[in-house]
Amino acid sequence: MDARSRAADLLALVPAGAVPFVFLHVRYQPGLTIGPAHAYVSDFAIALTVLAALTAGVRFGFAPLLRPRVLWYVGGAFLLFLGASCFWRPIEAPTTHLVTFAKFVEYALLTPSLVLLFRRREHVRRFLIVFTAWCVAASGWGALQFLGVVKEFEGFRPGQREVSFLGIYDFAVFAGATLAIGLAGVLLAERGKLVPVAVVAGGVGVTLAASVFSYGAQLLAAGAVALVAYRARTATAKRYAVVAAVLVLVGAGVGVLRGGDISNYLSFLGVQPTPKSAKSHIETGPQRTMLSYIGLRIWEDHPWLGVGFERSANRYQPYLAAAKREFPNQPPGAFPSAAHPWGVQDFWIQLLSDTGVVGFALGVATFATALLLALRAPPRVNWFKLVAAGWILVAAGTWLGEGIVAGIPLEAVTWLGFGLAATVGGLE
Repeated sequence: MDARSRAADLLALVPAGAVPFVFLHVRYQPGLTIGPAHAYVSDFAIALTVLAALTAGVRFGFAPLLRPRVLWYVGGAFLLFLGASCFWRPIEAPTTHLVTFAKFVEYALLTPSLVLLFRRREHVRRFLIVFTAWCVAASGWGALQFLGVVKEFEGFRPGQREVSFLGIYDFAVFAGATLAIGLAGVLLAERGKLVPVAVVAGGVGVTLAASVFSYGAQLLAAGAVALVAYRARTATAKRYAVVAAVLVLVGAGVGVLRGGDISNYLSFLGVQPTPKSAKSHIETGPQRTMLSYIGLRIWEDHPWLGVGFERSANRYQPYLAAAKREFPNQPPGAFPSAAHPWGVQDFWIQLLSDTGVVGFALGVATFATALLLALRAPPRVNWFKLVAAGWILVAAGTWLGEGIVAGIPLEAVTWLGFGLAATVGGLE
């Protein structure tokens, strides 16, 4: 191996080295504060990844960025529009929103960074190995929390859905992305230990996080992967059965851990009687539905451009009375207030309320463009392109349970999925 190849291999390891820091809750990371901005170890890990990508571009050329340029056009327009929406109301100081937007852009730089760093299939494989290994650690830690051996964020709380060392939705999407690695490998008959390890670690993690949104997205991703594998005639009936069995087992686990929440939500919908506890405690599903109602009402009054990036959290007052009439059984603490500015806890609905139809369309177009880039990659990279597609779909579904929050693992999976989609077609 010549010096050029060795340098490329070393630089390609930088994103893998960033994984343990990016996929770690900020409560476990040292950081510093500069004015309104907070920087953590994960931010420095991303900065090193971007620096390594620039180094790779200078040494080996920036030509790989040309192939997926449609993603840069669409994704760039989306980011520019988000930034511009911070100034929809110039009489309000946009500083806080600009800080959030800056971190959003910081994570977005992971996408072109992967394109510049991953030049060979082996580079992607090594990254997926480290990604899966960290999920083994996350799922193992979550299992210890479930058994009551170690503490989670709120102390010892065994026998419930777990956060591991990430947080509920971040753990769910991280494990879901790992499971996508494994399921795609099963259908494409990929050899080696990575595939079964990814299936087990990802399956355990998705079960323990017990996010209905993430699991639903996993089903969608698995369906897309299975369809591509069927068209490529690479999978046998036995392999489809294995994938189905894994999804059924994971789904059963999610159902057991979320049985009470599902029952309460059915009561909220009027399918079954409402238990007394649900009338006095804040339940996730009903509250999210109520907050989505407020978000849609905000969008209804500001249909084209929205109220501005992150501003929907402070625009609930005109709709609060209507929300209380529409959802009379919700406890007082479930409604947004000065003490609890809950905000819209759904990325897609918040896009509508914050940025209107224009921002929503650009956001959907960015996800769709990346997904098409992945699926149109050549057959020689089938496994990697299906992993990329799986990550994009799992992230898109998991965002249904999370508002627009920058600098979290869920955002990292999103932009890394885009990066893999933009990368796989040009791999050697």
